[in-house]
Amino acid sequence: MKQNIYDNPDFFAGYKALRDGDKGLNELLEQPAMRNLLIPVQDKTVLDMGCGLGHQILSLLQQKPMKITGLDISQKMLSEAQQRISSPKVDWVCSALEDFDFGNNRFDLVISSMTLHYIDDLTSLFQKVADSLKPGGQFLFSMEHPVCTATLKPWKDPDGENYPLMNRYSEEGLRKQNWLVEGVEKYHHSLSTIVEAILSAGLVLKNLKEPSSDQELLKLRPDFQQHLHRPPIVIMNSKKN
Repeated sequence: MKQNIYDNPDFFAGYKALRDGDKGLNELLEQPAMRNLLIPVQDKTVLDMGCGLGHQILSLLQQKPMKITGLDISQKMLSEAQQRISSPKVDWVCSALEDFDFGNNRFDLVISSMTLHYIDDLTSLFQKVADSLKPGGQFLFSMEHPVCTATLKPWKDPDGENYPLMNRYSEEGLRKQNWLVEGVEKYHHSLSTIVEAILSAGLVLKNLKEPSSDQELLKLRPDFQQHLHRPPIVIMNSKKN
């Protein structure tokens, strides 16, 4: 059974507060790198997998797409997103990604921000994504970096001792993490497994990015120094021929 942690009231409240006050990884590292790789979406059809509170949809709407489908497993997240975004160009679908009817040759862009580490079977999902893309379509996603999902522990324990930077990397599968609430389920996949899932779907991998802090960002956020030792995010940009 798929975990729907975002409908947990405590988790939802904590996550909403985190994102609405976001001056962290999403805003400062992940989204700038994603925008640099994004195709022009004017008059395009878009699927946002794991759209959450709609931050990415708001950004995409500024480019005047034809239609955006916001897909998320959490009804709480979608309800909040619908309150924030009133646009006839957006359709909202409450479904697990794995259960969604993607269709064929439907989207010019499938995009996903920090969601796919919740998915067990990437190979099957990526094949559905590839089938749903129009020729020349883009599949762009970010997820927690495999060196982080391998361990799913903070940088230091409560006594200040460092944890190993990476542990159990080759042992793929379910991990549980205490983040906002206890028992958040994520799935660890090695970098090669993620890339192979893209290639086996017949997509062409164009870019693989591991965004990191530059000196200007470190002046703003000295605590981001820790991310120089272990990249927190991986971004992959692929295309359907």
